[in-house]
Amino acid sequence: MGLSCSKEISEKFGFSEKMKETNKKIYLCNAEGEEMSSSSMRGIPDATPVLSPETQAIVVESWKIIRTDIERVGVVMFMGLLEDPGIRGTFLSFQDKTAEELKASTALRSHVLRVMGAVEKVVARLDSQEKVIALLHDLGHRHMAYNARPEFLDLVGPQFNNAIQPALGDKWTPEVEQAWADLFRYITHLMKETMVM
Repeated sequence: MGLSCSKEISEKFGFSEKMKETNKKIYLCNAEGEEMSSSSMRGIPDATPVLSPETQAIVVESWKIIRTDIERVGVVMFMGLLEDPGIRGTFLSFQDKTAEELKASTALRSHVLRVMGAVEKVVARLDSQEKVIALLHDLGHRHMAYNARPEFLDLVGPQFNNAIQPALGDKWTPEVEQAWADLFRYITHLMKETMVM
């Protein structure tokens, strides 16, 4: 992938300096390394991303470690996502809560476990593309009913990678980071197919 993504695009989406540098090529560019405008991110690319067998194997192996601390990883991910006022605005029950109240919130933990459960289902079904497609189309359709904006999905992958890095410790490698980025690009694409059509 190229590194032609502009600083302006990554700043627009509120990534931290570290995230901008490490993730802009992964999340804010298409497969050819070209910048993705917010309108193209809202839509879906022409072709569904393909997960190589190597990518799938990395995801499956690293998930075994991640799932041992699934709730903490999910809370870290969501705390990062909820820093964005637009995302926080879609969660009515989270709007007026402080960071400390959110961390202690049973509603947040319940949502986190549902999201992480969906990730676990995707990982468990990677060998059956039909089942993954059905699962993610249903999930995209449900998110449309919640008035979730499709472009917000593009922010989940970087936050997920930030959350899993400490959990993986010395198992965290550029290949693991890329595998999870690829998986979230795939997840996002399939969810958007039912959100923007």
